[in-house]
Amino acid sequence: MLDKRYQVFISTSGADMQPERVILAQTLVGMGFFSWGLEQRTSLSTAFARRQIDDCDYVVILLGSQYGEQSVSGVGYMHLEYIYAVTKQKPIIVFMHEDPDSRDSSLHDEKPELREKFKEFRKLLQQEVDQVFSYRTLRDLELAVRFNMSQMLERYPTSGWVRPQNTQALHDEIERLKSKLRQLETDVGQREADPFLSVSKVSMNESYRFEYRMHAYQDGNFRELKVERSLSWAQLLAILGNTFIHPTPEEYFSKRMNEYLNETGLEDARRIMPRAHAVARAQINIRALHQIKMQMRQNDWIVQAGRDDRQRMLWQTTAKAQKLLESNLLDTDRVYSFKTPY
Repeated sequence: MLDKRYQVFISTSGADMQPERVILAQTLVGMGFFSWGLEQRTSLSTAFARRQIDDCDYVVILLGSQYGEQSVSGVGYMHLEYIYAVTKQKPIIVFMHEDPDSRDSSLHDEKPELREKFKEFRKLLQQEVDQVFSYRTLRDLELAVRFNMSQMLERYPTSGWVRPQNTQALHDEIERLKSKLRQLETDVGQREADPFLSVSKVSMNESYRFEYRMHAYQDGNFRELKVERSLSWAQLLAILGNTFIHPTPEEYFSKRMNEYLNETGLEDARRIMPRAHAVARAQINIRALHQIKMQMRQNDWIVQAGRDDRQRMLWQTTAKAQKLLESNLLDTDRVYSFKTPY
C-alpha cells in the first residue's frame, strides 16, 4: 500500500480560534495530513492563500463565533477562502461550534454588523456544504475530526502526495483502484470484505432503538437534549425510501433522518421538558445512522449507484424497496403484521 499524504487547507476567523486550530492541526498531523492555512491575513496574503487552496486536497472551515477580519471589499477573509475553494471544486468539510452564543463574550465580534454577517455565513455553510459537523468542547472537536476526516478520504478520494520516486507506483495504484471500483460498482454483492455481509436481515416489524440530540425550546430558553427513539424497519424504510428513488448522495441519509426527527421530536422532548413548544437542530447518532444504512443495504432496499461529478457516493432504492413503498404494506396500521420475505 502506498504511503500517501494529503494536504489540508485550514480556514478560521483568526486568533479567537487559536485553541481549536491547535487541536485541529495536531489531530490532522497525527492522522498523516499536512495542514496549511494563514492565521493572519492582509490584502497581500490573499494570493498566497489561493495558491495554497489550489495545491491542497481538502479544505477545512473551522467556525466559532466570529466572522473575522474583513477584506477591503467588506467580505471576511475566511468567507473569501470558502468562495475560492468552491470555485475550485475542492472537497470542503466544516466543523462549527454547536452553540456560538454560549462562548465567552470576548470571542464574539464587537460590531453588530459583523455579528449579523457571522450568522449569515454560518447559515450559508449549513445550506451549501454537504459535510458539516458541530462540536461543543475541544475533545468533541478532536473526535469529530478523527472520524469525519477518515470518511472524507472515502467519499472524496484524491490522488494525495507521495515521494517522487513512487510516482509510477502511484499511477499503477490508481489504475488498480479504478479497476477495482468499476468491479465493485457492477457486482457489489460479491465483495468478500464487505461489512454489510456480516449483518443479518431484519423483518419489517422489528424495532430499532437509537439516540439523537436536539435543541428543545421552553419558556424562551433552549436546552440540548439527548434522547432515544424506537422505530420499526418498516417506518425507517418509509422515511428514507422516497429520498433515494433516484441516485442520491450518501449524506442525504443523515439529512432526511434529521429532518424527520425535527418534525417529530417534540413528543420526545416533552418527556423531559413538559412545556417544550418547539425543537430544532436534531442530529442522529452517527453510529446509529451507519447501522441503519448497513441494514437497509443488507435487506436489499438500497444499492450503490456509482458516483456523481463531485465523486460523492450515490445510493438508490432497489426494485424490491420501491415495490414496498408503492404498496400499502408500510402503512402504520399494518407495519407490525408484515415481515420481509427472505
